[in-house]
Amino acid sequence: MWTSSITIIFSSITTLYQKKIKRFLAYSSINHVGYMLMSLSTGTLLGANAFFLYLFVYVVTMFVFFCILVSFKTDARQNATYITDLLYTKTVHPITKLAITTLFFSMAGIPPLIGFFAKFYIFFAAIESSYYLLLVISILCSTLSAFYYIRIIKIVNFETALNLRTATFKPTIMGYSYIIVGLLFIIFFFIIPNFFITKTYYLGLLLT
Repeated sequence: MWTSSITIIFSSITTLYQKKIKRFLAYSSINHVGYMLMSLSTGTLLGANAFFLYLFVYVVTMFVFFCILVSFKTDARQNATYITDLLYTKTVHPITKLAITTLFFSMAGIPPLIGFFAKFYIFFAAIESSYYLLLVISILCSTLSAFYYIRIIKIVNFETALNLRTATFKPTIMGYSYIIVGLLFIIFFFIIPNFFITKTYYLGLLLT
């Protein structure tokens, strides 16, 4: 329990100060691992179910984001390095901005996107195991993490910069397929949640 608490607190604070995208995602991933440790620390079937569901959601979300990231080039024909480089999304198709916005809203745990359901199950597992202190810590840190995810959404959609040249976004056909399927899954998960929850439940049985 304490390992997950320290992991969540440390990563939530350090992620705030990251300026490079890769470092931001690295510390952010530590934060997500903290939530997965939280679910495993309960030692219950619900906790194991929540772990596999959260892991699956995180892998899908990151896969879609990296598909977007590797296909996006700034005016210097380089991949985006700094978070502020996401300002260049203003010069590409609006759907790209919408995709990035949707991904980070999901990672922030905004309903009805899939990230909300993943965190909800972990919080519910903590309540079942009476881990109230850990629950309070995780909710506070989740609020903090929502701040830096929404900061990226603000950069992508609302901030302005002078002399932005045209960026490019040219994924392969396979890349387009991954992005579209992943986004549809993230957005419309709430319509058919039982199928995936049942599958992760069976995986959870292997740990209990």
